[in-house]
Amino acid sequence: MIVGSSNSIHIAGGGPAGLTAAIQLKKAGFDPVIFEKECKVGAGRHGDYEGLDNWIFSRKVPAFFKQSGFNFNDLTTYPISKFFVHTLFGKPITMQNNHPFFYMVKRGSGINDLDYQLYRQCKEIGVRFELGKKGPENSHIIATGSRKAAAYIRGINFKTTLKNQVHLLLGSQFAPKGYAYLIIINGKGTLATAFKKRIKCSINFLEDTREYFNSIGISVPNEITFGSRGSFSLPFGKMHQPYKIGEAGGFQDYLFGFGIRMSMMSGQAAALSIIGKKNYSQKIVKELNQKRRLSFVNRIMYEQLSDKRMAGLAIKLSENSNPLSVLAAAYAWNFKNILRWINLGYRYEVRPT
Repeated sequence: MIVGSSNSIHIAGGGPAGLTAAIQLKKAGFDPVIFEKECKVGAGRHGDYEGLDNWIFSRKVPAFFKQSGFNFNDLTTYPISKFFVHTLFGKPITMQNNHPFFYMVKRGSGINDLDYQLYRQCKEIGVRFELGKKGPENSHIIATGSRKAAAYIRGINFKTTLKNQVHLLLGSQFAPKGYAYLIIINGKGTLATAFKKRIKCSINFLEDTREYFNSIGISVPNEITFGSRGSFSLPFGKMHQPYKIGEAGGFQDYLFGFGIRMSMMSGQAAALSIIGKKNYSQKIVKELNQKRRLSFVNRIMYEQLSDKRMAGLAIKLSENSNPLSVLAAAYAWNFKNILRWINLGYRYEVRPT
């Protein structure tokens, strides 16, 4: 399918990837129309907290949003420069850095949620929305997420009087081949566990996680539960029409699931290709593919760690004067990491094409 002379571009899916494609196209003089099957943008989310990474890409989060076409100052974000890592081997480990590790955002359709705020900025410049409608089969851009699942997330959203804090919990008892986390910001909390699909879902990892935090004095009520899934099984490849972006195109971090920025960059790349700036689009896709390759090499190595070894690496990272730079080095496309990709890249579910 080739985009014709009409400036009307149909986008199936109103997540961050689709919204980024739309705002780029609108600012370039096109007429994007977003089809969102839910009655509201962000209605498929649960008001849970997620992180915008500040280490995978060299561009820091505020600059990234500006480049993507959005006003970062109009978004509700919470920079996190300190958090705690918990294992079953010793006391909690403090991770601290001069610059934020990530920016926390809420996902959903509330006025303080990222999805709604990106939607609002798109609406303000005239992007058209068809809510409660699935995208037509001949949509130019597909941003509908993935139908396959390789990992699950189980969580609880709750209200609390506890102070703001962020915790990461590691260990096969709580999140085999994954991780659990607790985020509390301004009286609202998210407790969740993310684990691989192959693990028996009959085991209640979420309850084990909740009991752990309750046992150390961080009370988590059993309130509103939610669930979602992620896919690690989509292939790499060049971007072509119809453009598959976000999770529909496998644009995400395979290690810890920090996928918002990758999704948005894929939306920008699709828009630039349609606009005619194909060289710039290809440059973005090349960078995304490099980061994805490294992320699932990191995933392979992470899955091979024992709980004790994982705890040891967390301690070592915390002792570094700039742990953010260590995390960034794991995503640098250099000779060492290219060799890691060559040696390990074909042992996982994802198959590059």
